[in-house]
Amino acid sequence: MRYVYFTKMLPELDVKGLVGFCKEVGLDGVDLAVRPGYPVRPDNVAVALPAAARAFRDEGLAIGLVTAPIDLVDATVPAAGALFDACARASVPAVKIGYFPYRAPFDEALKQARARLLGFARLAAKTRVKACYHTHSGEYLGNNAAALRLLLDGLDAHHVGAFVDTGHVAINGGPIRMELDLVRSWLTLLAIKDMAWTKGPRGWSAQVVPVGEGIVRWADVGRGLKERKFNGTVSLHGEYEARGLPARKRLAKAELALLKKHFA
Repeated sequence: MRYVYFTKMLPELDVKGLVGFCKEVGLDGVDLAVRPGYPVRPDNVAVALPAAARAFRDEGLAIGLVTAPIDLVDATVPAAGALFDACARASVPAVKIGYFPYRAPFDEALKQARARLLGFARLAAKTRVKACYHTHSGEYLGNNAAALRLLLDGLDAHHVGAFVDTGHVAINGGPIRMELDLVRSWLTLLAIKDMAWTKGPRGWSAQVVPVGEGIVRWADVGRGLKERKFNGTVSLHGEYEARGLPARKRLAKAELALLKKHFA
């Protein structure tokens, strides 16, 4: 497996800083946020992404995937073509696309989303960069593996992939081994989150916590991955508060050690 870190939580670091972060923590590379406010952005991706990929490769690291803005849900817009073309030139194998919101009636929303995914499948076939959809809880289509399978069914797994999130399916799906099995044909990426339930004035809500501090059953995740013979990219999302960069590095090291213990 390849272990990478989602750079959404590292907006203060330039490419050189991201390389240093990976090397200090012991990661294999990054899940690069290509979004406004980051070193590689939609408006400079054609030049900045290949340059960033070279900087990582020169240090024995990789950009395992790029994560697009959450509103990138149409393969026909110029931004989508530019991003996939840049990934192809940079040898980045996958793009996490945006989210399809749920709107009633469900059947119509599903039909429209599947048509959009077919467009991404065509773009992926052209560029040889896989389009991946992430299981995000809440009012999104594909918010767990069973719902994601409705989106992916019939699409070529060479071009469209499943990005299963351990935390989101823990609060919004079934047992993780079943979740992984449901999308086994398309399983490409694993997002690492742990979740804890907290009760506030408006009731219960889930928040991301460091790996091992929440409700995710990591031994079961490891069993599920072994059953699927998964050998893809594992993205540590780190979407929790950390008191400065040294604390984030310390937490990332601890998370990586725990994951390798259960996934080996």
